[in-house]
Formats: sequence, structure tokens, C-alpha cells
Amino acid sequence: MKRLHPQMLLSSTYRQSSIPRAKALKLDADSLLLWRFPPRRLDAEAIRDSILTVTGMLNRQMHGHGFYALQVIRENVHHYYAKEEFGPEDWRRMLYAVKIRQERDGIFGLFDCPDGGQSVPRRGLSTTPLQALNLLNSGFVMQQAGLLAERLQRETGTDRQRQVARAFELAFGRTPSLAESAESVAFVEAEGLTAMCRAFLNANEFLFLF
Repeated sequence: MKRLHPQMLLSSTYRQSSIPRAKALKLDADSLLLWRFPPRRLDAEAIRDSILTVTGMLNRQMHGHGFYALQVIRENVHHYYAKEEFGPEDWRRMLYAVKIRQERDGIFGLFDCPDGGQSVPRRGLSTTPLQALNLLNSGFVMQQAGLLAERLQRETGTDRQRQVARAFELAFGRTPSLAESAESVAFVEAEGLTAMCRAFLNANEFLFLF
């Protein structure tokens, strides 16, 4: 299999762009004939770890005890509630999240992340309003947006254009166009740097593979 993987990854089919072509869309909108890479949203774990990576908060420690994505109240039985506060102990890779049967992560469980109560050979892929609302308004994302703003200020100072350029580099892996830079600077001046960071962490370009 390992010898087969390089042949697949280096093939012209695998390396095709996701850019749509009008003629091809008309003939094969679902890309069943593999004429382009269909845009695909990141899995729940990848979304969370990508957010932490961009903000510089991802704890890359290996091995050891996992962390609870839910708040645990230990009485005669354990009760689990959505967390409202997050700290460094919660910023490990999601690989180390303790899976609790029949309980889903309060934020990323909505992104088709299995609850650990049953075997899931193939993960579903849905798009719902609750996903967008949760990611936009969750305490975790709000906190991380603030931490990203602090990182931008720490690395670029108070220059708005440099802040915007660094944000594009971290979140999207590219430099902004002149129009994007101007619009982003105007947005930061009107709404604040944290608001822009929050928008970037919710952008399709950040959440999807194209």
C-alpha cells in the first residue's frame, strides 16, 4: 500500500484544482468522473486543532493523560456539562480528548464528530445552521479569537496592514489582495481586531479544503 500511495498522490487526477469549469459542471456537477477536487469541510478534530494552531495555543505534548472536552461533576454518578471556560489543559490536540459514551463535545460534536458510544465506520458530513451559529458564538472560539488578536499585536505591533497580512498568512496560508487588505483594515478600524480574527476563524477558506 505504501508504494501505491505516492502513485496516487502524484497522479494528475489527485492534483487537480478545485476551481469549477462551467462545461464540466454542466456535465458532471458532482464530480463523479473526478474532473476536480470537490470542496470538503474539515473534520471536527481538524477544525479545533487548526484554530489552536493559528492562535499559537496548540499544546503538542505527546502521551500522558487526556483532557475532558466536557465539564465533569463527580457525584454518585458522573454528570457532564458543556464547558464555559477553557485553559491550557484544554488545548491539547483533540486526539487526546477523553471520549464519553453517549455524550458529544458541546462545540465540535455538531460537526459530525461521533460520540464514542458506537462504532462508526464512515463519518457523516452535514451542513446545518447550528454548526455555523455554534462556531461563531461559542466561548471557545471567542476566547481563541482574542488570543489570535493578541498574537497579531505581539508579532506585528500596531500597524493595521501588517496585522491583516499576518492574519491572512496564519489563517489562509497566503497574502491578501490589495482589495482584501483595504477591506480588512477598514473592518478592524470599525469593529476591532478581535472581531476580524473571529471572522477569519469562521471563514470558508479556513474551514474547507479546496
